[in-house]
Amino acid sequence: RSFNLYKYIILLVIISIISISCNGKEINNIIVQTNKADISNNNNRDDIKVSTSKLTSKEYEVLINKGTEFPFTGDLLDVKSDGVYTCKLCGNLLFKSDAKFNSGTGWPSFDDAVAENIKLVKDGCRVEVSCAKCGGHLGHVFYNEGFTDKQTRYCINSVSLNFVNKAEFEETNDSTNK
Repeated sequence: RSFNLYKYIILLVIISIISISCNGKEINNIIVQTNKADISNNNNRDDIKVSTSKLTSKEYEVLINKGTEFPFTGDLLDVKSDGVYTCKLCGNLLFKSDAKFNSGTGWPSFDDAVAENIKLVKDGCRVEVSCAKCGGHLGHVFYNEGFTDKQTRYCINSVSLNFVNKAEFEETNDSTNK
């Protein structure tokens, strides 16, 4: 009897955790606010086809098939240099290095994003993060976990990103703004 009671208590705890983490109203408000800028998104599909042909099988699995790389295996997990993170598929600016933090979860984590360059889509109890320009799958975003004051953790696959160091990024932006 005590074993059945133990299983029942465990089940209740699991259901409680799931219901707390799936705060639908809050998630829907965030998705609506983020996706307002995504109403007119006319991609050049030929450019995307060319880009996908240059991806490794692992990159293709994550960016196109919405897979997930294994934790603690990504090349960008431990990068601490100043710079920016761009979409591997289209080069869209997504995250800045000052928003990156070590969550201990095994994937690069950010507490802020370039909001107009990402798209959030409800994915069951989670919220998927994808590139607003090309639609490439980046990872998921989680709220209210307590990692940072912003209460936001973008959990992003390394294979979805390119890192561009600050000097190179500034040089590229200076030459395109002339």
